[in-house]
Amino acid sequence: MNPIQLELFKIDKQWQQVVRQHPSETLFLCLGERHEVNLFEAYFKYQLTEESRTDDMFLLHYQEFQNVYDYGKNLVKEWKEIFDLWQKDTGKGIVWDVDMSVNAKIYKTDAYVPVLALEQLCSLYPDLKLKKIYVQLAPTSINDVTGLSEWINEWCNCVKAIKNQNIKLVYTEHHTHRTLKKLKQGTEFRINIDVSQLMQNAAAHTNREKNDPEADYQQQILIASNYLSKGKHEQANAVLERAIVIAQKQGLQEAVVAARIMLAQSLAVKSKKTEARQQYEIALARTGESSLLSAHIHMSYGSFLLAHASKDEAKKYFEKAIKIAEFIENDFIAMECTRLLGQLSDGKISGSGKAMAYYLKCLEIAKKMPIEQRRQSSMAYTASIMLKKYGEESPEGKKLDLEMQQDYGEDWKSMAEVPKNHSNPLS
Repeated sequence: MNPIQLELFKIDKQWQQVVRQHPSETLFLCLGERHEVNLFEAYFKYQLTEESRTDDMFLLHYQEFQNVYDYGKNLVKEWKEIFDLWQKDTGKGIVWDVDMSVNAKIYKTDAYVPVLALEQLCSLYPDLKLKKIYVQLAPTSINDVTGLSEWINEWCNCVKAIKNQNIKLVYTEHHTHRTLKKLKQGTEFRINIDVSQLMQNAAAHTNREKNDPEADYQQQILIASNYLSKGKHEQANAVLERAIVIAQKQGLQEAVVAARIMLAQSLAVKSKKTEARQQYEIALARTGESSLLSAHIHMSYGSFLLAHASKDEAKKYFEKAIKIAEFIENDFIAMECTRLLGQLSDGKISGSGKAMAYYLKCLEIAKKMPIEQRRQSSMAYTASIMLKKYGEESPEGKKLDLEMQQDYGEDWKSMAEVPKNHSNPLS
């Protein structure tokens, strides 16, 4: 069993335990970091393969959520197309009637459509009544956050109304940056995966060739990442120094720079300012000014300088990072550095005019980013600063509040957490 299979096995064990403990639940909410919920989604995908041994039925959907009136119909349309192709192949000619329009006046959304369609399918195939049907929703984009919450709540109410405990809905969420905060029901469970350890084990499992310098370098980086995630900086630093030596011997310049940045950040955490600055300056001297790595270095060094009271010097590096980010079209870095420049420009003496110009630029950049990336950025925090300056009852404030509600939902202000000076844009 390889490391990935082992993690899927652990997920399966946790999942089976959760559903056993809540046999009558209609909604399951899987919470975790992005990589954790992605692996849970991979577990669902595995259930769709021939290798899976499950007796239950798993459905996974990526359709965009546009509004509460068409989403359910789009799910059923996809099911019906597959069902009709299957009937054509088998020649049995069974008709699955998915026209549920007679119930339209009873509900506010079309969540009833897929629920009643599945109930009808169970009537056609009595064996399905002995199985659980798990429908996971993973929309690629959400145009109406409040609407999706309403849709999911109504799905659950419809399932309860028909008294079919075998139809289940599954949704994954970031455990801190929640999208759907108005769900009135559901069982939540937290999935935990040590991704650094997983990557390290996976690398060791796949790297069968010994004395391969490049593979050895990658292994050292994974080991160091694992140490850093657990706060073991001294051990991580020793491993990173070994990684630098390996990369230097092989002439892997970008690999050298990447390891030096990790080392600089680790040294900074332990307040070894001089050593950290030295690593940053060596890295800056050896990288160009037109790559993601160089943008990352400038942003990271600017954050380091800012943390150590070198405000004016930090500004120069944030400005340089923005130029590089614009050149390579990385909106995330451009936005975060612009937000930092705004905060650095905001003061009692300088006033807020210059800062507001930076904040407006932040929102302009954010609107070009995919909605999921936007929610993980400091957009909500930046907007909350602007709202205080505008005044919530001012025309500008009301307009901004409405725009944020469209992206984040009515309670967007709860997502306005104070960001760290530096977020890793490579992750």
